[in-house]
Amino acid sequence: MSGLAPVPPVPFSAPRSDDTGFGARVGAAWPDAPQAAVELASFDGGLRATASLQRPDRYSFFQPSSASPRPAIPRGSGLSYAAASFGAGSTSITLDRFDRVLDFDGAQGIVEVEAGITLLALFRFLAGRGYHLPVQPGHGRISVGGCIGADVHGKNHARDGTFISQVESLRLFHPRHGIVELSPSREPELFRATCGGYGLTGVIVSARLRAKPLPGMVARMTAHTIADAAAAAALLGTLAWESDGVYSWHDCAAPGRGFGRGHVVSVAFTNDAPPAGDVRPVQPAALSASWRSVLPVGLLTPVTTRLMTAAYGALQRRAATPRAIDVERCFFPLHGSEAYFRLFGRAGFHESQVIVPMERFADYIEGVRRASAHARIPIALASGKLFAGESDLLRFSGTGLCFAINLPRRRGSAGMMERLDELTLELGGRPNIIKDSRLPRAVVEATYPGYDRFKAILRHWDPDRTFRSELSERLGL
Repeated sequence: MSGLAPVPPVPFSAPRSDDTGFGARVGAAWPDAPQAAVELASFDGGLRATASLQRPDRYSFFQPSSASPRPAIPRGSGLSYAAASFGAGSTSITLDRFDRVLDFDGAQGIVEVEAGITLLALFRFLAGRGYHLPVQPGHGRISVGGCIGADVHGKNHARDGTFISQVESLRLFHPRHGIVELSPSREPELFRATCGGYGLTGVIVSARLRAKPLPGMVARMTAHTIADAAAAAALLGTLAWESDGVYSWHDCAAPGRGFGRGHVVSVAFTNDAPPAGDVRPVQPAALSASWRSVLPVGLLTPVTTRLMTAAYGALQRRAATPRAIDVERCFFPLHGSEAYFRLFGRAGFHESQVIVPMERFADYIEGVRRASAHARIPIALASGKLFAGESDLLRFSGTGLCFAINLPRRRGSAGMMERLDELTLELGGRPNIIKDSRLPRAVVEATYPGYDRFKAILRHWDPDRTFRSELSERLGL
């Protein structure tokens, strides 16, 4: 990487007088820009810390410096379940003011955006021009920079892969190197370490993304009832290759043989005329860790959780299928349902999301059932997706069934999560680093074959380890 040449900061067209369109921004440089002391928290409520926060709004912030680098870490929308954007004495750098579309090639479907733009803003820009990004997580307040840093997945990993599959190139800032451009063909190893590098290689300033034509503005969703979680595996494997999206929902609070029952949902985009009144998009809540933790105590006891999941399952079984909704609601199903996260109270919740080899999935589900019963901790949400990919560095990918559960953070929940760690190791699974704020280093080292290679790339690029977070310290990165 020694031959990596810096590129000009942002050679776009001249700024407009109000600086709201294309163009460069100028102002105080890193690391001397103003800072504010704020309390930051992981979205799952597991970690809280007082941190320094910088909120630049000018490109001159991104200037090379020969001074001894101060610890820093980029911050997207602050919705990560793990503490990837604060901690370790670092200054958090949020790019929410860098939220513009910089360029769009309608013939090629290539859009260039600043890293702070939200998925919802970008979706609406692209959809109005007949395009979309196939890989998107379920809430529109998440930033593009955060999606790249965590290399998130969407509704059909088996067909579409992870977010890196949409990234043509990106601009990365590091105080020792300035702003450099990375792509699959230009410094490919550093590019791969940045996509799914949790902000540890530097600050993603902007990116060029490859969008695909949007087949239609209506999503037809078909629900297929399943008797248990194991039955989802075969159905997901069949539907993934013929659907625009596919996932499962499971009632893992149900007793006895009802444990894991639910449905698999397949999605097809279409231009068919939808039923009147059933397609309007929902405006998302201003989601944040503080917004989530407004209730002092959680409401999800074993009894209330069982009632909630049973009621939801019954409503879904009675709902018409297939049904048509606006494609925006399909991409962002959490819009309008954010109050679910408030049910956990200030203490928050745990999420375990693991890729399990298909042949071990039945054993995994039985292990989850036993762990929940032994700890007497209710599972508030359970969902599955088919994965078909390869492990690379620290990106959450692989082949198998990706299964996620939510449980309230309370007495006994830490022990249950430790049992799930053991189960993951026993069955050859791989946990999602960004979804678990207490995931131990030993588990990551054992389940990510690229762990050592990622560390080597990081130390070659940044011997001083300028960019640090609680996540990087906990995982020994």
